[in-house]
Amino acid sequence: MHHGLPDTEVVAYLVDLLVRKHGLSEKMAVRALAPPFWEDIDRMAAQEQELNRAIRLAYGPALMNGPFAICVANETHLWAVTDRIKLRPLVTGEVWRPALISPARKQRIRRIEPDVDNIAMPKSR
Repeated sequence: MHHGLPDTEVVAYLVDLLVRKHGLSEKMAVRALAPPFWEDIDRMAAQEQELNRAIRLAYGPALMNGPFAICVANETHLWAVTDRIKLRPLVTGEVWRPALISPARKQRIRRIEPDVDNIAMPKSR
């Protein structure tokens, strides 16, 4: 993913392109960056297959391969994406109302907030 920019900047530009410029929802932008495997798409209902195939074909160059875990935020949302086979850890934790997301192991969340509750590793989709 090298275009003379650090990988994190490339991802930031991709998210901006997909969400702001192309008008994709955050969920659809995630599908472009880390789409389901073709064999998983083949098992989906017809309408869902059509949507996921279209996203994979249209945004194939945006697909992130290899290990990664990223967090993206805007004024209203915070979302996290990890590689489809979980080569990079991504854990979440709750403390009262705020959520904590870390593209690392759960010890890092505990370092930030020792009283964290409900540490979990989100399921891969």
